[in-house]
Amino acid sequence: MEKNLEDEQLLPARWGQDRRLEFIEFRLQWEGRVNRSDLVNHFSISLPQASLDLARYREIAPANTSYDVVQKTYIASPSFTPVISKESADDYLVRLWAAVTKTVDTSASFLGWTPPVDIVRDPARSVDAGILRSFLLALREKRMVRIDYQSMTTDEPSKRAVSPHAFAFDGFRWHIRAFCHTRNGFRDFAIGRIRTATAGEITAVDPKADLDWQNFAEAVIVPHPTLSPAQRRAVELDYCMKNGRLVLRVREALLFYHLEHLGLLESPENSKKHIALENSTDLREFFEKHSISI
Repeated sequence: MEKNLEDEQLLPARWGQDRRLEFIEFRLQWEGRVNRSDLVNHFSISLPQASLDLARYREIAPANTSYDVVQKTYIASPSFTPVISKESADDYLVRLWAAVTKTVDTSASFLGWTPPVDIVRDPARSVDAGILRSFLLALREKRMVRIDYQSMTTDEPSKRAVSPHAFAFDGFRWHIRAFCHTRNGFRDFAIGRIRTATAGEITAVDPKADLDWQNFAEAVIVPHPTLSPAQRRAVELDYCMKNGRLVLRVREALLFYHLEHLGLLESPENSKKHIALENSTDLREFFEKHSISI
């Protein structure tokens, strides 16, 4: 039987339709509407293909949409419930943040209409692409890396041999977690302070020996004791606390950064704080080991 080229073009690109169905649901969930031109413009597909995708979504979730003949668009129904992806405010806000900061190209974002928005931007802390590639190679192939590192305690960069095993982000900048053969111990190296990096020979260092990375600690966050009952309730909502407490389970190697990021390494008597560390006594051994004052 001879194939009909027009019919063949109408067949959905199976590898891509799932993505387009996610797009349809995203627009319905967060913008309340979607039409064929949205799909055509975003995915560079034909109008017939867009019609097929919308029809497919209505098969999957018939109660989620209705068609507005005046506006010629599909409208989210009052009973709309996502069936392809989970309902997540975080997902939308991350996409919004990425669009504002231009972290991703706008063509890769599902956002159409966006609300007025601005963000508090951290000062730029760039990472050299070549240095990042060297560490990715070293991590994949379990290699040692020779670096020139500018620390806060030396006037000139020092040469180090390190065996990296993980990346970490402290809320402001990226680190590489590695065994330092110069200092004979596992340490954090701010990637932005590395001047040069060259992957070398295979390393014999076992990441499991990094106990601070392998072990976890719990930090219990509560509303600051100086707050009024109404203020405490506001803080509990803000931090998604349960029974007035938020338990953070974090790697010991990252605990300092978590507490610093939350402003909990300052004086606990500071009444301007909204939160406090409830179990500082339980963590005393950790603080003493790392010479942390709290």
